[in-house]
Amino acid sequence: MLKLYYNPGSCSLASHAALEEAGLPYETELVDLTQNVQFSEDYRRKNPWGRVPALLIGQDVLTENVAILNYIAGLVPERELLPKAGLAHARAIEWLSLLSSTVHVAFRPIFRPNRIAETESGQKDVAATGLNSLKSVLSLLDQRLGEGPYALGDRFSLCDLYLFVFVLWSRRPMLDGKLGALPNLDAFAERLAAALRSALPGSGGACMAEGAQNGLSCIARPKPR
Repeated sequence: MLKLYYNPGSCSLASHAALEEAGLPYETELVDLTQNVQFSEDYRRKNPWGRVPALLIGQDVLTENVAILNYIAGLVPERELLPKAGLAHARAIEWLSLLSSTVHVAFRPIFRPNRIAETESGQKDVAATGLNSLKSVLSLLDQRLGEGPYALGDRFSLCDLYLFVFVLWSRRPMLDGKLGALPNLDAFAERLAAALRSALPGSGGACMAEGAQNGLSCIARPKPR
């Protein structure tokens, strides 16, 4: 049995939704980041990095969304949740890596400036500089996505569930009105949200359940115009 260690609304949502999309049996265990459970001795035995997600596979633990999403796709090859080979597979890895190493990182100075600067004034400077960087990253991401309709063009993949996480983050109240126009990402979010609502209780159920726990109502309804 697979067990996913997760926190609602965090990047672990991608792996949570992927498990549902794959139709695999699994269990979950909440890692409460507000209580710093990720830094506990017990959790660090599972994931020394002190992060989510982590996927328990028998006696082994797999970390990092890129690895977990690839593993999940490989368990159900008939579902074609990621391309299997060739340039199409490389493009999928390119997208997953971009989201993990560039897009995710761009949110950190805004969400957690205290991990970069100690003083209040320093944290404000970090957040302000981070906001400019995030605007640039999301603008490039919007251009990269284009009219899609999905990250890989006409085919849905697990890349879309990972991308959806960061679109949700961009809609948090603290960023409202600060990121500029992102028409392609907005259109993508509404398409995928509609698809997820129709997919209940599968991947849509995972997304909406986590959203309800973390106040991300934009999962359940389109962004107001």
